[in-house]
Amino acid sequence: MIGKPESLTKDHLLDRFDCGKEALSIWLKKYALQSQNSSHTKTMVVTKGDSRNVIGYYTFNVVSIEQQGLVKHSIPVFLIARLAVASSHQGKGLGARLLRHALISVAYFSDEIPIRTVIVDALDEDAKQFYEKFDFEVFPPDTMRMWLLAKDLIKTLRESSDVYSS
Repeated sequence: MIGKPESLTKDHLLDRFDCGKEALSIWLKKYALQSQNSSHTKTMVVTKGDSRNVIGYYTFNVVSIEQQGLVKHSIPVFLIARLAVASSHQGKGLGARLLRHALISVAYFSDEIPIRTVIVDALDEDAKQFYEKFDFEVFPPDTMRMWLLAKDLIKTLRESSDVYSS
């Protein structure tokens, strides 16, 4: 049985993690815990059974971007910086489960933390197609940056019967 997403700790085993995308695998193994301990990012991981071996993760932070227009102002956004599943567990819905957990977290905390949108920078075309299944849209055009407005996300989640379960 695959556990619920939990915060990365020094007790998690990362050495065997390989998602087939070297940059994502190396980042988890070498930099995720350091980044989290420095309060730059937060990494949520999943393991299988009683094992501490990580089989999937996502990393996020809340950032501010400048809105262009008549008046420049900052917009708070939830950035899903990385999301990966070990090759041995791909194709089983774990990536969707991790993304769902991240999106539910946005909705859950939206009453306390003003978040305008969720952003991902798709690594490649496969990742882009994955995020499109969850209503992320490319913006600006011809980039790999994708957006999902928090108000649309929250409305959709609140209409479902299991809004805050994971």
